[in-house]
Amino acid sequence: MNKMIARLLMVAFCSALVPAAAHADEPSEIRFATEAGYPPFEFLDPSGELQGFDIDIGNEICKRLQAKCVWIDQSFDSLIPGLQARKFDLANSTMTATEARARVIDFSEPMYIVPVRLAARKGSGLEPTAESLKGKRVGVQQGTTMETYARQNWANNGVTIVAYPSYTDAFNDLAGGRVDATFQEAQNAIEGFLSKPAGADFELTGSTVDDSPILNEPIAMGIRKGNKKLKKTIDEVLREMKADGTMQTFADKYFQKENIRIAP
Repeated sequence: MNKMIARLLMVAFCSALVPAAAHADEPSEIRFATEAGYPPFEFLDPSGELQGFDIDIGNEICKRLQAKCVWIDQSFDSLIPGLQARKFDLANSTMTATEARARVIDFSEPMYIVPVRLAARKGSGLEPTAESLKGKRVGVQQGTTMETYARQNWANNGVTIVAYPSYTDAFNDLAGGRVDATFQEAQNAIEGFLSKPAGADFELTGSTVDDSPILNEPIAMGIRKGNKKLKKTIDEVLREMKADGTMQTFADKYFQKENIRIAP
């Protein structure tokens, strides 16, 4: 498949795993938006095909609903405006269901929770605190909860926060010494940087930030405000996938055990 086409659109026609009558108001097509630069959640494989944990979840939803999956790749910070503009039906891109976001969009049933860690040069000893990071430059992705947390807790205490369109750019600057650390979900740092040759001299450092609501809310799919029929249908399928072990099976495929927890 042409790589450019794959970045814009991937269509999956899937057979049903459950009878069509099992879900109310089933859509015939579901348009998912994602930012395909965040492995292992969503990424392009060497052939340009869209892959990842969130992609498997979305494709499974379409399979169970006998719906056509349409995948649209765009920047993370454009997902909420795109939902509001009706450019797609669901934002499925490791989006934390924060209170602030819930004021402008709705969210699906919670899917999973992932820990957030710093990545830095080996032996740096950096911790995710203003005291430890004072005088340092920390890379985050624009529009993420990590950016929000860093600006609220570190930016006014001598820490320079550098926001990037994607973590790929942040990791490049970490390798090049232009930032001292990056702040992201742990498994993304492992898959996107630490497991690659450029990340050989770097590691996850410091403790997991577990005392902040904004970083410990579950990941969910974003839905346009008022789209109650779609929300009801998606919630039903997600609950099924958690109950029958499908969600955990997908998690085991992509994550180290300590780096994800399926939401209850």
